[in-house]
Amino acid sequence: MEAILRVMTFIIFFMVGIGVLVMLQRFRIPARIRKAEELFNENEIQQASEIVKWVLEKQRDYVPARYLRARIFIAQKQYVLAINELNSILQIPDFPRYVNEVDIHYALADLYNQTQQWQREVDEYEKILQFNPDDLRANYRVGHAYYRQNKYEEAKRHLAKALEGDPTLTDCLLPLGVSSFYLSQYEDAENYLLKSIDNNPNLLEAHYYLALIYKAKKDYDAALRMFENAKRDNKFYEKSLLGMGEIYYENAMYEKAIELLEQGVGKLRSDDEIALKYRYILAESFEMLNKINEAVYHWEQIAKKNPEYRGVRMKLEEYYRIMNNENMKMLFLQSLEELQPLIAEIISGLNYNIISKQIVSRDEYYYKAFNVKRINEPPIIIYFHRTTREITENQVLEFYKIINKEKCRSGIYISTSKFSLKAKSAASTRMIELLDASYLYKALDRIRTKFQKK
Repeated sequence: MEAILRVMTFIIFFMVGIGVLVMLQRFRIPARIRKAEELFNENEIQQASEIVKWVLEKQRDYVPARYLRARIFIAQKQYVLAINELNSILQIPDFPRYVNEVDIHYALADLYNQTQQWQREVDEYEKILQFNPDDLRANYRVGHAYYRQNKYEEAKRHLAKALEGDPTLTDCLLPLGVSSFYLSQYEDAENYLLKSIDNNPNLLEAHYYLALIYKAKKDYDAALRMFENAKRDNKFYEKSLLGMGEIYYENAMYEKAIELLEQGVGKLRSDDEIALKYRYILAESFEMLNKINEAVYHWEQIAKKNPEYRGVRMKLEEYYRIMNNENMKMLFLQSLEELQPLIAEIISGLNYNIISKQIVSRDEYYYKAFNVKRINEPPIIIYFHRTTREITENQVLEFYKIINKEKCRSGIYISTSKFSLKAKSAASTRMIELLDASYLYKALDRIRTKFQKK
């Protein structure tokens, strides 16, 4: 009996000892983690890591240790390991006892940003906003994340909320302005962009988008100033030159457009949309100055990448025909004023004498003339249009307005190009005769033969 009592006493003391050891271990683990926290804050990363490792060997899912290990991974820039650790913590049922869930989502969002996992970054901030839709930092960060992804509607919604909550977040102004621009909310865009420039005059991106807004409003002086500023940024250099070139082209300042656009030709990427548009405006400007060889060169560069771009292939075919015909080539290498004797000879070949002429544009003149064989007939209007573009129905109708304005009954439309089917139909019902490039080829041959005989 006595032996039994001794055994039972031993068992009781053993169990109590085990309990004490367990209790001591439980108290010891938090103390060790607190020590690891102190070491971590003192930048003693290695020592803190060793303590965390020891704790997790004793208690694998101890959340404070797992969370500290994630922070250590972040400090060591081992972002993938940190992401895995934080996501593992979220799977532990009692983790909210030790760590605020929002803090984990903040950390994950930052890590996804560091590893350029933009959508996952946004997902984390969206989770934060589920806890608090007005969270300033979440709206700020998710707004910028959406902006980087060109999701302008979402970016504007969140950044506007962030700026409303903290007006000192002035780095929201530029993305708010650009987002508004792409949402076609131009008044908002202008206001935000102007404020961003007031805050930082060196935000050249803001100058570029303001230039586009002013260009669309036809406030060309303001647009040119903004483009001039924006082109100091290499990112917007070619785009700004293009914008300025378009303004000069639209205002018939072709020499100025060429002078400006030629500055950026060497920096163009041949395969992007900007390069195609850039060369097209440059070629059009050369064409307007009758510098056909230069125009054709740039159209050929466009055709190498996209022969269907804005009818370039057809334009080149037409110009090749012109350049291979000395007579037609002459029509494009001189100004229409210099060509007046030749045009008068062409009109004379139709049995008409010119009474008066009117300049419509550098490539369009119209003449009032009478028929030398039918002197008693009223005069008609003869329109001469130098172009490679197909003449449209609207252009024929505009010519008909001129006929009526000049109080004539009929007219002749002469073009170095072709007439569309609708243009032909419109002319046939309005007593307008159409003479295209094929007629001019023959007429010029007759004139050349006539002068050679002389």
